[in-house]
Amino acid sequence: MRRHRMIRIALVGLALSGTFAAGSWSRAQQPLSRFPQTVAPKVYSGGDIGFRVEARNGGVPSGRLVIRVDGEWVEADFAVGIKKLTSR
Repeated sequence: MRRHRMIRIALVGLALSGTFAAGSWSRAQQPLSRFPQTVAPKVYSGGDIGFRVEARNGGVPSGRLVIRVDGEWVEADFAVGIKKLTSR
């Protein structure tokens, strides 16, 4: 009886370690292109407003909206709020 229990524990341990090994292996096979690739910041602008590209997610650029203040590009901040609707 004791021997059957030891065999059962060994088989469960082997199954669990195989499952974890397969999960680790499959995670390692994912392409690195899924993660954003950092690039040197570059501003595409039209006068005093622009878009600073900070990374690429595949072929799509991602970044921030910037404005030119005293010749320097700074990140824009938006004032968002709720306005009360009146009947007047």
